Amino acid sequence: MKEASDTSPIAFRLGQVDALAKTLLASPALYSAEMRASLALHWLSRAWQQYREDRAITLGPALIGAECAAERNAFLTLFEQALPPREKHLCLAIRTVRKVAIRPMASEIADAEAIVIASNDELDRVLSALAQPKLSNAPLERLLALVDGFRYSTGDDPDPLSATARTPCWAINLAAAARGDLFHLSETALPFPGLAQRRLFRADRGAQDRRSDARESLLEALHATACDIVRLPRAAEVFVREFPKQRTNSRLYLAWMLLFGLGGLTPAQLARALPATKAGAGKLLRQLETRHLARDQGPFAPFLCTLNIPVAMPDWRYPSPD
Repeated sequence: MKEASDTSPIAFRLGQVDALAKTLLASPALYSAEMRASLALHWLSRAWQQYREDRAITLGPALIGAECAAERNAFLTLFEQALPPREKHLCLAIRTVRKVAIRPMASEIADAEAIVIASNDELDRVLSALAQPKLSNAPLERLLALVDGFRYSTGDDPDPLSATARTPCWAINLAAAARGDLFHLSETALPFPGLAQRRLFRADRGAQDRRSDARESLLEALHATACDIVRLPRAAEVFVREFPKQRTNSRLYLAWMLLFGLGGLTPAQLARALPATKAGAGKLLRQLETRHLARDQGPFAPFLCTLNIPVAMPDWRYPSPD
């Protein structure tokens, strides 16, 4: 009975993600190049938020902000290293972020390189563990085996605080965002940020508690990725409804896709992304504001995306009616 309660909802979510990936995301007619680029930026932003949480980085909530450029650039390098060889969209998203963000100072470049050097071994060990043939093919068992194998690898001793404070959770989540296929969560390498939570490494929680926590975090990661795939076409539909008559050379739609993917942009950042003049980028953002798709926060602050698209995915116990 316990086995069914674990596997049934996971299998249902896996089916949803695969169906959306094969029918919606894989269709050039339903998913334009601009939408794919926006989705990749959104996934990269979510992976950055998880990385900040895992490594206790308190600054820099915006991926293209300047508060912690060294940590952000290290994250981009580590993420790029973990990506499969033929991945295109996430690599382009990384290039976009590097182009949009303010160029780092020499000291920040050196700090980022030091973080990467100190982190490479840990990330390589996680990726190597995922490639082991003896690892279970079942996603939940695979995640639990990975957590058990690294629970005390970087803690000072097996007490609850040290095991939670310093863990390779960041490397597991980075791998899940870059190589979802290695976790057997999808046939393609879809990103699943937040697959593991730091509480899984706590020494004061028993095997059953860890299993329950891992099951919930796995289901949440699958659900979040499925919702992300669904939201982009709806964001595109909203734009067409609000701006039905666009010239073929208009860059307003591209500006909207960039804003939706990143969540916020200053005119200067948008100008570097398009490229365009700062004045021209500001005009595009103000056009989006007239239809309540963006909000101006004042001088030097980014325009924020205001569109919130709720998604209700069917639950495995309650399938959608025909």
